[in-house]
Amino acid sequence: MSHTLATIVLAAAGAVMVIAGLLFFRHPGWLLTWLKGTVVFGVILAGLYVLVIAVNLASYQSLVGMQTVATISTQRQAEQIWEVSLQGQNDIAAIRTLQGDQWQIDARIIRFTGPFRWLDIAPGYRLERLSGRYTSLEQERSAPRTAIGLSEDIWPDLWQLDQQYNLPFLEAVDGSMTFMPMRDEAVFEVKLSASGLVAVPVNDQARAAVQFWNQ
Repeated sequence: MSHTLATIVLAAAGAVMVIAGLLFFRHPGWLLTWLKGTVVFGVILAGLYVLVIAVNLASYQSLVGMQTVATISTQRQAEQIWEVSLQGQNDIAAIRTLQGDQWQIDARIIRFTGPFRWLDIAPGYRLERLSGRYTSLEQERSAPRTAIGLSEDIWPDLWQLDQQYNLPFLEAVDGSMTFMPMRDEAVFEVKLSASGLVAVPVNDQARAAVQFWNQ
């Protein structure tokens, strides 16, 4: 099920549950016992939870198998200063200046369990941050570092809440990848699966940078 369709289905289901629960309160005679009242509150809370999931899901991209989620290219501007271009698959495009010797992209991944898995909702991903790092430990401690956000904050943030409280029917995964070397005119493809990120060198400059880095 695509994320667009899943968002519509979850939003509709959540709204129906909330409205159904509120209708009970318009007829107090239906609440004959404390148990019925508890069930009503449960329906409302479940509906609100589904609505919040739908709102969060709208900010994520559908992830099916291993796929390329971004292309990164680096241009040297000065010593340890780089112009980094990012082209995402979801129309994210950014040109930023990073300081350091290596770059990294962080992503958030949400996987669904329980009843949401029965709906065959694909995992979702969101590119979160682009950052630079120095290879020198001394520079890493004292020199200025750059970290650039790639997405807007959302409230409530289910990914963060699941990291803290282990919410039902969701699994929040940190998609951080290892740092990759920066080289003038190097191009990398960033690939993502449900388990994490990996950078693949595309041109000779990128392959040479990785080969030199691994020596």
